Amino acid sequence: MRGLRALLFLTAKARCSMLVRQIQLLPDRLAQHKTIPIVENRLQFMQVLRLQQVNSILLRHCDLFDFTPLLGQAHQRSLAIYINVDQLDGIYPDEAGLGLLAQYFHVAGIMSNNPRILALGKAIGLETIQRMFAVDSTGLETALQSVVAQHVDMLNISPAPVIPYVIKSLSRPLPVPFIGSGLLQTRQQLQAVLDAGAAGIAVARSELWR
Repeated sequence: MRGLRALLFLTAKARCSMLVRQIQLLPDRLAQHKTIPIVENRLQFMQVLRLQQVNSILLRHCDLFDFTPLLGQAHQRSLAIYINVDQLDGIYPDEAGLGLLAQYFHVAGIMSNNPRILALGKAIGLETIQRMFAVDSTGLETALQSVVAQHVDMLNISPAPVIPYVIKSLSRPLPVPFIGSGLLQTRQQLQAVLDAGAAGIAVARSELWR
């Protein structure tokens, strides 16, 4: 079993290294379209596939094996697939699990609040997004202490509506770009988060995906 984990991990690392120059990274995708749909079921996934302007998707609370045909369609459309591995069914985010995500499901990146998982993902060439929860600037400052910049490509700060208030109170700049997610209900809220410096928004409400 240990040998299988290592094989999957190294195979995924080699594959990601070969593809890294071919894949458009998340900051570039967000420059084209600011929202990342958050998807939990097949119906939502099919909705996203019908939206031509969307170029990225974040999956959570789902079993990827049930989504295999839809993932194939997403790849044909050049949609980048990101996985919240803290909220994923059926695959444990260790070396073998992350290798499976990269090698079999061809995901572009992972999201987690666990620095160890992010370091493993980064080692095989996956994009990494560190998830953090903060309701005030003090909470965000505390959360930022866990960020290892060389292992993290982007932050995901939640709940998004507090971002305009907490970002301006930070004592130092964020180490990497950030997106916002959580509790977004209106386009006005979404725009306020973008105006506060967010590179993009991950949002579950389908009316905000466009």
